Amino acid sequence: MKRTMKAVLVAVMILAALTSIMPSAKAVSRSPDMAKPLPGNSIRIALVRLEDVSPWYALNPKRLELLRYIADYLASRHVPFQVAMIPIYLDPATGIRIGIDTPDDLRVKEFITTIHYMISKGGEIGLHGYTHQMGEGVTGDSIEFSNNQHAIEGTVAYMAARVDAALAAAKTADIPITFWETPHYTASPEQYTYLESRFSIIYEPGPTNHRTKEPFLRSSSNPATGKVCFVPTPLGMVEGPKQTQSIVLFADDSHRQILASLFFHPFRERLPSSDAAPSSPEDETGAYLERIIPAFQSHGFVFVSVTQVRKQLLAKTQSHHAKAAQPTLP
Repeated sequence: MKRTMKAVLVAVMILAALTSIMPSAKAVSRSPDMAKPLPGNSIRIALVRLEDVSPWYALNPKRLELLRYIADYLASRHVPFQVAMIPIYLDPATGIRIGIDTPDDLRVKEFITTIHYMISKGGEIGLHGYTHQMGEGVTGDSIEFSNNQHAIEGTVAYMAARVDAALAAAKTADIPITFWETPHYTASPEQYTYLESRFSIIYEPGPTNHRTKEPFLRSSSNPATGKVCFVPTPLGMVEGPKQTQSIVLFADDSHRQILASLFFHPFRERLPSSDAAPSSPEDETGAYLERIIPAFQSHGFVFVSVTQVRKQLLAKTQSHHAKAAQPTLP
């Protein structure tokens, strides 16, 4: 009888181990469900964020076509992705202002339609500031907030007004917001405390250590927000062929254990219908994602969303607390 019970126990343990290392079929479905859990702990995860996606793309229909092409490609590879959206594009020197708060503009309508299309392909949308610029700066080029709490741009009041405006614009466009990313990761300590009370996911390294390599949770002062999840991008930004090659080599190194998280400006990608290959190896545009995504997937990485990351961290925390609360058997 004892041998039988022992055999059953061993079989159960083996089954549990196998279940924990097998990737969930749901995690790689064609239209990823962002509420699904992460794969087992032995599966290496990766994240990709499309950076600085503002109505600037609506100034040229080809740019919107490029956004849709990228969304289609990522969906075809079963890759959930994040879109860091800037609601308002400003170029003070030329007087250009185009934003999702003016949906009657036909160009803006096309941009909003494109954002919804990206959502349908597995994209999660976050706010990347309100204008991602300050003073006479152009959207995407300059910072929006300050790490100096004594400067007006470093105050909570200044940030709160812009966060509220960004959220209101997104609501007008019926765009659901999942996360926040501070422009150039620059804000004062008080502003970060404020952000933690407004967003449950902040897609950046965190307010104290920009070299953070792994996602982590922090307690928020707002009970409605609960635990705030910070998700860094240790692999940095894809700028051109050199960075692409470096990231591909990272995927090939099984001993590297930092989070495989990166970000990418969509305008650097090239439409298949564009003129042939880059004119030189240093060309600023190319089929970068088509090199990076397969490289990671061929080495066993599974792409996930920031929502999945937060859910997994919360689940681990709850499991740890539950184990700690169990009485010790004599």
